[in-house]
Amino acid sequence: MRREVLLVAAILTACSKAEAPKADTAATVAPAGAPAAPPPPAALTTADLAGTWHGESKMEGKDSVVAKWTIARVSDSTGTLTYDGTKTAVPYSIKLDADSMIATSQPYLPPKGKAKQVFHSVGWLKDGKLSGHSTATLASKPDSVLGKITWVASKAP
Repeated sequence: MRREVLLVAAILTACSKAEAPKADTAATVAPAGAPAAPPPPAALTTADLAGTWHGESKMEGKDSVVAKWTIARVSDSTGTLTYDGTKTAVPYSIKLDADSMIATSQPYLPPKGKAKQVFHSVGWLKDGKLSGHSTATLASKPDSVLGKITWVASKAP
């Protein structure tokens, strides 16, 4: 009889459901004294970008300045870029998305260019300066990249 009881106990043990292990919450709780994650950057506003800004562009990965320019806001969603030494203002449109500005120009002929192009730019405001990246494409072939540029601008006094 003893064998039968042990056999029944073994069968019941084998057929019983195992309890799910308790969730490990240690990985989700920051250790005491750990710094909190920094808050996300503040959203960019049209007031942040108001006024006139002077800037310069460099080819991505290079140190030499290839262009100096001035941008002026025309409205909350448009502006103009004028290369130093020229009088032609290049109109562009602008959108704000969280802490970023996204600008796209109308087709224009750059000061030393032979074909019309368009710039696509993304920028951020940090410590009172605008900085970002631009890609220049041919106006007639929007999928052709002429160059990638980094830029920085300071607000005019």
